[in-house]
Order: sequence, then structure tokens, then C-alpha cells
Amino acid sequence: MKPFERGIYLLPNLMTTIALFAGFYAVIAGMQGKFEAGAIAIFVAMIFDGLDGRVARMTNSSSAFGAEYDSLADMVSFGLAPALLLYQWALQDFDKLGWVVAFIYTAAAALRLARFNTQVGISDKRYFQGLPSPAAAALLAGLVWMVESNDVHTGLEPLFALILTLFAGLMMVSNVRFSSFKDLNLKDKVPFVTLLVVVLLLVIITIKPALFLFVIFMVYAISGPVMTILGLKKSRNLRKKNKKTDSAEPASEQSGSHPENEDKV
Repeated sequence: MKPFERGIYLLPNLMTTIALFAGFYAVIAGMQGKFEAGAIAIFVAMIFDGLDGRVARMTNSSSAFGAEYDSLADMVSFGLAPALLLYQWALQDFDKLGWVVAFIYTAAAALRLARFNTQVGISDKRYFQGLPSPAAAALLAGLVWMVESNDVHTGLEPLFALILTLFAGLMMVSNVRFSSFKDLNLKDKVPFVTLLVVVLLLVIITIKPALFLFVIFMVYAISGPVMTILGLKKSRNLRKKNKKTDSAEPASEQSGSHPENEDKV
């Protein structure tokens, strides 16, 4: 791994600053009751958070300052902003339980980011250990955006928000593995049909962006526990199969005839 160079680079840190500003605006919007705007701001922060690292790698402008700045900005945009937005939107209906759950999410985001920073360069790049904080933030922001844009009022939204916030927080600090999609090579040639599928998917998302984004991140958040359970079942079945094979081998050796006995007969 190439060591970080000292110094401050404008372009990637500008992207990080925009992501930080979007997270800050999400907090302000939540305080003013503009919940849909706050949810959209968190998605904007996700976009620029993804851009800063790519820009730094493309321009060879990675730095220790940029890495620390990005982590602090993530804490605001994906740790504090979603928790405060959800609290102002629905969790305050539960009084103390609401702010406790919001704090659990915030603390989980901080722990998730700290653990990620200590595992850079040594963890398997194909997977994330725990739900990434941007995905957790998108899950909560997607819920707010979907409900507000579609004017959904069933009376169950606060309870669902409480459960989902707690779930997202616990998933961030869990040992459940989530796919990072970093093993996908976008530089290789793909069939023409693949491009059509991608375009079709983008068109579908633009029809109901709030709904489809929430569904996408909900599926991603559930995929980790599901794949973990399937992996445990697979390894358990493999161990049982190996035990049966090991127990069958001594039995076959005992029942087999010895050449010495055949000579005596």
C-alpha cells in the first residue's frame, strides 16, 4: 500500500467539504421541519463522499489530511445527520426511548468508522465488516424521503422508523459481512444487453426515486444477515458431511479382508 503524502489537495477535499455541507444542511432542514429536503441532502452527501476518494486516486492526490477529513465528514453526514433527522421526524414521539435509539445509531456510526480506519489495508476488500455508514444513512434517509414524497400516513411510521434506526445501528457494529462490490471490474468490456439493463434500471429509479432507492438499500441491508445465515448453514452441512465421511472410513477398514487371512484359508 502506497503511503499517504503530506499536504492538502484542493479538489478531493472540496468534494469532502460539499459532502460535509450536505450533512450539515440535513440537520438544519430537519430542525426546520423540511424532512424531505434533509433526506435528499444525505443522498447528495453520499454522492460527493464517493467522488472524493475516486478523484483523489485519479489525480494521485491522496493525503493523510484528506483521509482524516473524510472520516470526520462521514461522521457528520452519515452518523449525526441521519440520527437527528429521524429524531425530529419520528423518534421524538417515543420521548427518552427515541433519543436513546438515535444516540445508539450515532455511536454505532462512530465505532463503525473507527473500526474501518484501523482495518484499512488488512481487511478483505471484497467485503465490509458491518453495514457501511453511508448505506445505513441512505436506508434511514430513504425511509423519510419515501414517506414524505408519497404522503404516506398510516400511523405506523414512527414505530417502523424506531426499529429501522436501531437495526441500522446494530448492523454497523456487527461482524456481518456486506459485499463491497470492489471486485467488479468496470473497465472490461460488457455485452450490449448489460448496458441496456443499466439504462433501464436508471429510468425505473427516476420514476419513483425515493421508493426505489429505499428498496435498494433495504435489500442491501438485509443481504448481509441473509448471506451470513446461508453461509453458516453451508459450513454446518459441510462439517456434518466430513464427520460422516470420517466415521465411515474406519468401518470400511475393519470390514475389509486381510491378505494374511486369505493365505491361511
